[in-house]
Amino acid sequence: MPEPAPDDRPLVCVDLDGVLNTFDAWVAPEYFHPPRPGAREFLKRLHDNGFRVCIFTCRWWEWTARWLEENGMAEYVESVTDKKPPAIAYVDDRAICFTGDFSATYQQILCFRPFWESAERERAADGGAA
Repeated sequence: MPEPAPDDRPLVCVDLDGVLNTFDAWVAPEYFHPPRPGAREFLKRLHDNGFRVCIFTCRWWEWTARWLEENGMAEYVESVTDKKPPAIAYVDDRAICFTGDFSATYQQILCFRPFWESAERERAADGGAA
């Protein structure tokens, strides 16, 4: 049997918690927050436009794979990993993009808040109005 051809489609790594799901706080290892609206469509769009998709998470891969299946996303995902594979992009709610300036990066780290935490603070400052 011949070797399968190498897959040269670009790989995009997508984080689970806070990106694909509505993570806002750690609950328990076996608890998975519900999908974020548009998550399935985002994965489908990547897949349909020639990208390989890898879910990049610190969670146990079998539970993550089951969550993807239960939420209709597994068909758009090539793999699940807790390792950092070479990819053209990493989509993560806790990432800081290094642009060559260590001082600016340090300042970003000092001030960093994930988007969902910042949104919660803004709602609290507005008296809870959505």
